[in-house]
Amino acid sequence: MKTLVIGCGSVGRRHAANARKFGETAVFDVDRDLAARTASELGIESFANLEDALARSPSRAIVAVPNRLHIPLAEKAVAAGADVLIEKPVSHTTEGVGRFLDRAEASGRRVVVGCNMRFHKAVAALHENLAGIGRPFFARAHVGNYLPNMRPGVDYRKLYCARREEGGGVILDAIHEIDYLSWFFGPVERVTADAARLSDLEIDVEDYACLGLRHASGPVSELHLDYLRPWKRRGCEIVGSQGMLLWQSEGKQPEICTVRLFQQDTGTWDILLETDSLDVNQPYETMLSHFMEEPGGSEGSPLLGGREALAELEVALQALAAASSANTGR
Repeated sequence: MKTLVIGCGSVGRRHAANARKFGETAVFDVDRDLAARTASELGIESFANLEDALARSPSRAIVAVPNRLHIPLAEKAVAAGADVLIEKPVSHTTEGVGRFLDRAEASGRRVVVGCNMRFHKAVAALHENLAGIGRPFFARAHVGNYLPNMRPGVDYRKLYCARREEGGGVILDAIHEIDYLSWFFGPVERVTADAARLSDLEIDVEDYACLGLRHASGPVSELHLDYLRPWKRRGCEIVGSQGMLLWQSEGKQPEICTVRLFQQDTGTWDILLETDSLDVNQPYETMLSHFMEEPGGSEGSPLLGGREALAELEVALQALAAASSANTGR
């Protein structure tokens, strides 16, 4: 199997390192020096232009570039005959995404989007134990990390997530929370939101957001997202008719993580997951193994399909629009 990774930033490099386990891997980046360094460090091949990289006929391509470039580069990979994994979100706008997915489906190519949090052990534990709390009523999810600390050694002002023109901002960047809650409870039918830049960070995007989602199946989800917490924290509480699930994570490398289940009939807590050194690479590895090994169109896959990803992008953009409208009216 031949794999091409397009983009050699931190996530692209991680994908390239993991992809080596599945066969011949190469990288491309518009920054030729970065691509060459990445290839040298990983013992793989790099290409100076995308056309030459695609001419080697990769069967898998991974698009790990700023959001605004996702669809144009994914289109080229599909045209070259590759199944494509696009890093989240699928794009920064819905424009052209549906047409791209139509063309990919017509050509028999598979498109998935890299929401690796579906493969995080805590999120997987929540998903696997939802039946234990009966009918779900509501969920409260949160994630926060200080933006200047997110990429050690890199000026945060140069990160795509710090710039609106690149499709940045905490709502699109933290679309993982929208994704896994939609995975749990199904499509979202109503969105409310508030968002703002609360800090003095030199960015032109929101660094704080509070979203409310009503799922068509009944449950309500509340999301708190920020770039402000000096210590990374993430988690989710889900309350149902027969109990509740509670996930708490703190820190990064190592990540301290617990997931507990409270059942109302027994009045007791069960520990589903407890670790003080969660492997941060594991969700990426597991996601990639599904992408590499599953046949196109396989049912029951935990991978996020292109159509689902488009629906979740629409939710995120509705949240941005709702927040903008609310702020304008103040």
